[in-house]
Amino acid sequence: MRVLQVGLGDNPGGVETFAMNYARKLADKGVVFDFISMYGGIAYADEIRQLGGEIFLIPNIKKNYFGYVNCFRKILQNGGYDVVHVNMLSAANIVPLRLAKAAGVKRVIAHSHNESTPGLVRKIMHYMNRAGIGYYANVKLACSIKAAKFLFGKHCCRKQEVIVIKNAIDVECFLFSELEREKMRSLMSWNKRLVIGHVGRFGIQKNHSAIVEIFREILKYEPRAILCLVGDGELRKEIERRLKEYGIYDHVYFAGVQSEVWKFLSAMDVFLLPSLFEGLPFALIEAQANGLPCVVSDVVSKEAIITDRVRKLSLQQSYAEWAKEIIDCSKRGREDKEYIQSMIREAHFDIEKESERLLCLYQG
Repeated sequence: MRVLQVGLGDNPGGVETFAMNYARKLADKGVVFDFISMYGGIAYADEIRQLGGEIFLIPNIKKNYFGYVNCFRKILQNGGYDVVHVNMLSAANIVPLRLAKAAGVKRVIAHSHNESTPGLVRKIMHYMNRAGIGYYANVKLACSIKAAKFLFGKHCCRKQEVIVIKNAIDVECFLFSELEREKMRSLMSWNKRLVIGHVGRFGIQKNHSAIVEIFREILKYEPRAILCLVGDGELRKEIERRLKEYGIYDHVYFAGVQSEVWKFLSAMDVFLLPSLFEGLPFALIEAQANGLPCVVSDVVSKEAIITDRVRKLSLQQSYAEWAKEIIDCSKRGREDKEYIQSMIREAHFDIEKESERLLCLYQG
């Protein structure tokens, strides 16, 4: 079976992580993912090809609408897909759903990965297009209940028309390693220093501005603390500029995009996620799998809280309050591995079980 995946970009964020986690597991079951991208490239390109998938680069819909539509139609015609899986952060662009239905695709999937969207224009388009999703898509998926309500509306949720497919992970890959912690902290000269970590794209959603302000407060209590930022994105230069302006740039390590995030998680003492909005963040699930104490904003869905090492704070609280909570949490240490594994499986974040559920949906 070949499935056409739509909605992925060239930065390995949450949607890209979702697709690849499931691609790896379903490849053993004879499912191959092909990918469409309008961003001139796509994350995980080499691995996609290794798994047997094809990558189709098409014009950006914002710059060349008709070129986008024509290329998309040809791919559908030539591919003969029974399943088109459209990953969506909002309803601003429902053209892929419309084209898939028009091409006679049997399973047209609309999958919500977010619970809000930035920008006035995008918000307007989202609410204008939302009603049309049900006409074009015959399968509705979401990463959480909040994400389901955002894209499909409360009415669809009440009628149980939306299926929640969790942002599942390979738990074994993210378990804490004392050996890797010692290696990383020695290599980075982080021994005996408090390391605050964050994993996420440098975009509005992840609220890196607040991370900087909170870290400034932490330095008042822990002058030798380190902030480790894993990821990349359009706002990175702005964050670097602000850190230099504050005179704390040397306390921050920009790790960039990493294929072995778990090594950095093992080196951290606390995970920080003050997001402005979220669907169901992979990074938080991975951090919990590593046993890390986590301090997150209260916009994070309760479905993403698996262990008792997570503390929620309001974004209305002061940066000083956040800093104190982080320092307190750093003293708690790691969660027990066996407990973590059992809790993740019970919460349906184990990729082994969740991939079977997605396969059943693809097969109809």
